[in-house]
Amino acid sequence: MLKAKGPMAVMLVMGGLGLARGETSAPLYIGNQNPFVLIYGVPKPESGALTPKNKLNAAFIYNVSNNALYQDAENGESIIWDGETATYTMKLRYGVSDWLEVGLDLPYVQHGGGYLDSTIRKFHSTLGYSNGRQKEFEKNQIHFLVADQGDVLYETLESSQGLGDIRLTAGVPLLASGLSDGRHLAARSVLKLPTGESEDLLGSGGTDVSLGLAYSDTRLLASMNIALGANVGAVYLGNSDVLAGKQNHLVGYGGASMNWRARNWLALNLQLDLQSAAYDSELIQLGSSLQLLAGAALRLPGDVMLDVGISEQLTTDATPDVGFYLMLGHLF
Repeated sequence: MLKAKGPMAVMLVMGGLGLARGETSAPLYIGNQNPFVLIYGVPKPESGALTPKNKLNAAFIYNVSNNALYQDAENGESIIWDGETATYTMKLRYGVSDWLEVGLDLPYVQHGGGYLDSTIRKFHSTLGYSNGRQKEFEKNQIHFLVADQGDVLYETLESSQGLGDIRLTAGVPLLASGLSDGRHLAARSVLKLPTGESEDLLGSGGTDVSLGLAYSDTRLLASMNIALGANVGAVYLGNSDVLAGKQNHLVGYGGASMNWRARNWLALNLQLDLQSAAYDSELIQLGSSLQLLAGAALRLPGDVMLDVGISEQLTTDATPDVGFYLMLGHLF
């Protein structure tokens, strides 16, 4: 069980441990927290601008999400996704040279009953949304299940936590510095290693590799203090120990972000992220996803960066009902 009493309390506690991102125009570093998708190495959005030579960009990231739903598909598949997932990630990016950035994501993952059920029900009521399906489940419990024709493919009723799958990253610029003038395009790659226990949904048990493009533009709408960003690419998923018979091996991803610098120390973010299905399934929760994210980036004394954000599902149930995000970082 996750011990904190509320999302803001956790954010404040974890904030004291932080390290910074160095810019307020980068996208929110959030992925799909669906526990059956989180195990794969789908890249999270990053800036087209690389970390400067001989500089270390270090950040501590906290992300917690909650869901309570079930579905029975017409082909005999079924899913129960009732629980809360939290990730604590140390993110490091180092500028080896003007043309190479390398990095490391070190995640710690928790699955449990959590504490957000009451908060989310109040949030939905405030927005006028129904809490009908959430009320079908007991508060603060965990039950993850996927079955096909009555055969249980995965099930857990127990909380779990531990090291997740470590990610190694690399990025190279594709625009010469003299030509970019506020525009940055980079090729980025992620190698995800099977370091997390797959039976506890802390990892997939396979090695994944991705290649994609990241673009940042602070020039096009500079008169309105707006920065734009985009990410697109594909990831090859190695053989998974989780739902192996339903796994797709090639997944596409993409997204777009808009960042408005309201003050020198404050920027507001709006972001859309999408990806294709990681599984060959008629279950909506295992299909393609589209996620909306909104947040703010604040520059604190000492050039420490603080991000806070919220994620919300849009068109399907393939992403969590709601999630909260916090990042603290610094460019050394």
